[in-house]
Amino acid sequence: MNQETTNWVSLLAGNDRRGGTLATRTKAPQELIWKVALPESIRSSPVLHSGKLYVTCRDGRLYALDARIGRERWTFQAPAPICSTPSISGNLVVFGCHDGAVYGVDRTSGRLQWKATSEGAIWTSPTVYENSVFFGSAAGLFMAVDRDSGKPRWTRRFDAQIHSSAFATERLVYFGSSDGFIHALDASTGADAWMHLTGDGVVSAPALAGGLVLVGSEDHSFYALDAASGQVRWRVETAMGIASSPAASDDRVFFGGKDGHVYALAIADGREIWKSTPIRQITAPVLAGVSSVCVQSYYGTTRAYGRNTGEELWTAGLGGSLQCTPILTDEAVYLATYPGVIYALR
Repeated sequence: MNQETTNWVSLLAGNDRRGGTLATRTKAPQELIWKVALPESIRSSPVLHSGKLYVTCRDGRLYALDARIGRERWTFQAPAPICSTPSISGNLVVFGCHDGAVYGVDRTSGRLQWKATSEGAIWTSPTVYENSVFFGSAAGLFMAVDRDSGKPRWTRRFDAQIHSSAFATERLVYFGSSDGFIHALDASTGADAWMHLTGDGVVSAPALAGGLVLVGSEDHSFYALDAASGQVRWRVETAMGIASSPAASDDRVFFGGKDGHVYALAIADGREIWKSTPIRQITAPVLAGVSSVCVQSYYGTTRAYGRNTGEELWTAGLGGSLQCTPILTDEAVYLATYPGVIYALR
């Protein structure tokens, strides 16, 4: 197996949040390999590493499943529901919980390695960069903790909820908040580098490409901000708000809108390359592959579009709403649904 197509260590495949995959899947999955029904709903995306699928559930458990057959390898029980997509870094699986803490769990054994206490439910997917883990909470805290110990490095408090998963670089860390701000903080100290005010809440997880911070807002606009200064380089309006996290791949950025369209824009200037036919509401992140762009709609359908044309390539209909990012490999497609069912399809 090619490790680059089989390891998905965070939201949108990698910690760069670009949603890229080397898998070349141009046809709809035709066969069910396995499915597992969890006790409660799933509000996160699965991640994959070394043949294990890791999924969080609102029953408060982190599940490690054998990716080939779906058998449970181990579970870790947290004290409250979990809606945070896990991130894998080294030997750790890191995720947030409704109890206001982020947990670092050994990915082989499922044993707790550390717990970092914050305030308010943590829906964000923890972002790991070098030896720091960054995350925000519903109580408005944004924290950086040590990856190996969970000990706090710095904490910032804001007067807004933070449901936007961060994008971290060596110098700055970027995220949005419910009061409409897009923030850039010094990654070492948490000091403000810049902030930009949009017209409504920002829950989309930003991507970074071409020196631009790329992120959608509920104000019906998609923004490209200068990563160093926060100045608006371009802005594209849509018919409704944007909660979908973008995938930036090569010279293009892809995202879904609540208006039901998938958009492909040129990163350099925001020019529309294509816009899909509407499929009702889209809130899930968009996945950009070598030849296709894939998204799960709120009403139970996974669709793939031609990367260059926006032409619909295939559709897979499953019961229940789908709000996660699918995992696409050359061997299988892994999907998690809101009712709590995980599918492996061939």
